Amino acid sequence: MASTSTLWAGADKLLACDLDGTLIPPAELAGDGGIAELRRALAERAGVAVVYVTGRSRSLALDGIARHELPAPQVLVCDVGTSVFVAEGDAYVPDPAYRELMLAALDGAETSHARAVLAGLPGLALQEDEQQTEFKLSYYVPHDHLGEELAARTRELLEGIGRFNVVHSVDPHARQGLLDVLPAGVAKDVAVRYLHDRFGVHEDDLVYAGDSGNDVAAMLSGFRVIVVGNATDALKERVRTGAHGLGIGERVHFAEASYAAGVLEGCRRFGVL
Repeated sequence: MASTSTLWAGADKLLACDLDGTLIPPAELAGDGGIAELRRALAERAGVAVVYVTGRSRSLALDGIARHELPAPQVLVCDVGTSVFVAEGDAYVPDPAYRELMLAALDGAETSHARAVLAGLPGLALQEDEQQTEFKLSYYVPHDHLGEELAARTRELLEGIGRFNVVHSVDPHARQGLLDVLPAGVAKDVAVRYLHDRFGVHEDDLVYAGDSGNDVAAMLSGFRVIVVGNATDALKERVRTGAHGLGIGERVHFAEASYAAGVLEGCRRFGVL
């Protein structure tokens, strides 16, 4: 892995991928979902920086990378875009400049205040302690329309107390709704834009791959986008409609293949691999 002093140099392409449901297939899937083939393609192509952009914590992201034998990334974006860790030797260390960006986004607000306001909201269940961070407050919600209603109610309750963003998504395999409270204006797209600027690649040479609701902001940021085949029809329509409205429909590839095979399909479509 590159040291932090050389990390931002030498890449002419940037592949940013969500993990669960995009690269990491569900446990019941036979085979690896195309991971081995993607790994070989990346090994054969110099100059492609790999970034994983996930809702997982750093430790859980590293567990998933090791368990599924994913290519080692140059950067880990964790906690739904609120933390960035860069490769340093065999470790991933926090990027202090990105933490400053998160502090500025909160503008003095604290997630503990948001947690207190939301404490009595029925249907909202705090996720495990390890999922809570300085800049992210995470809940479980129902996977159906009730989760969407809770997300709307959460936004209403937080509107008057500080600078917060509410991101709602659904894990279709676990049939579990997820709700994250983040600094205002922050989601995965902010981290991807930050890394685009740090690596200095052209917008046409940054490809983002995802499958779920917390990927939508990044998918509609104007970069090249891969929606893997296993994404839900609702997610595909949401991205298709949003991209069309922004005039960037030609920058989105809806892969026929699922999981890592779909990522590789899209990378070949865009000339990254």
